[in-house]
Amino acid sequence: MAEAEKQQEAKPNEAAQAPKPEPAGAGLQLDAILHIPLEVSVELGRVEVPLHVLARMERGFVVDMQREASAEVDVLANGVVFARGEVVAIGDRLGVRITEILPPSERVASLRRG
Repeated sequence: MAEAEKQQEAKPNEAAQAPKPEPAGAGLQLDAILHIPLEVSVELGRVEVPLHVLARMERGFVVDMQREASAEVDVLANGVVFARGEVVAIGDRLGVRITEILPPSERVASLRRG
């Protein structure tokens, strides 16, 4: 076997191991979409209410969400659950402390259910 062939056999395929270069401007494209605004909302719960109850609602009416006060809330981006958290008081305002970020597989599953 020729020396050049031996060296080629001994070397792993360098082309397969070399990192692929990013297309020119790929980082800029990602930066552009990172600034797209999304609607983030927090869902305390859902309840079905008969139309006659909805029609009689007025200021001060309490809707029972049938959840414990300490239960985690869902955090949604454009209507899709992506995280869970707990409600916290920040002075005289409310916030949500994120306790769990859903894995991508669960986020995709929630798109199918929605």
